[in-house]
Amino acid sequence: MPTLSESLERSLQRAIAIAGAGRHERATLEHLLLALTDDADAVAVLRACDIDLERLRRNLTSYVDSELAQCDSGGSEDVKPLADIARVVQRAVIHVQSTTRRQQVTTADVLVEILAGRGSQAAAALDEQGMTRCDATLYICHGIGKADRLSSRRTQTAPDDRSSAPPAHAKVLLVNDDYTPMAFVVDVLERVFEKDHETAVRIMFQTHDHGTGMCGLYPYEVASSKVSEVLDLAREQQHPLQCILEPSASA
Repeated sequence: MPTLSESLERSLQRAIAIAGAGRHERATLEHLLLALTDDADAVAVLRACDIDLERLRRNLTSYVDSELAQCDSGGSEDVKPLADIARVVQRAVIHVQSTTRRQQVTTADVLVEILAGRGSQAAAALDEQGMTRCDATLYICHGIGKADRLSSRRTQTAPDDRSSAPPAHAKVLLVNDDYTPMAFVVDVLERVFEKDHETAVRIMFQTHDHGTGMCGLYPYEVASSKVSEVLDLAREQQHPLQCILEPSASA
């Protein structure tokens, strides 16, 4: 069973402290998100997704001060985390345990689960600034921030000499991540690359186990088109799946 990282433990404690300072009886997801704005890993994700941290803090502070004022603890220091926090952390633990080889749950994992849960004011505050779960996971898995998304799509792997013709052929590779469902990868392999189910499953596991999986070798323009199609399908479903070209001199 994965354990909580030290930074996540500290963030949970800060959330309770923020609630206590506001004399709130329960610590909510909004308190937790406020706490995450002081965590280095979470802040890196938020900034990569073009979140204005000061605006986010103001909105969350305004919400907890106005909407949660009715939950005055009367000055008691015995602040309890709301069940919503426990559910978000539990979902993060299950995700790490079932889809990664990591031994710790991080603040970034919890941030993704806040976005996935929707419905909360914490998720709404991120949505207000245009941040999605896909934005977060693209950065966490591939280091692709919102600002450099277009240049990082990797759909145009050109030769070093831009004046020369592109290679005749290119390999198409899928890149593993911790968030795209295996079933979606299999579906992409069947739909875009016309693989039979057994072959699609084999390539999916190759991708999962080795970091990349080869979908095939194609004429360069065909390969480029397939990469774009995969990325478009992934974005439509809000998955961070990446697909890249590897130029090849031979068929």
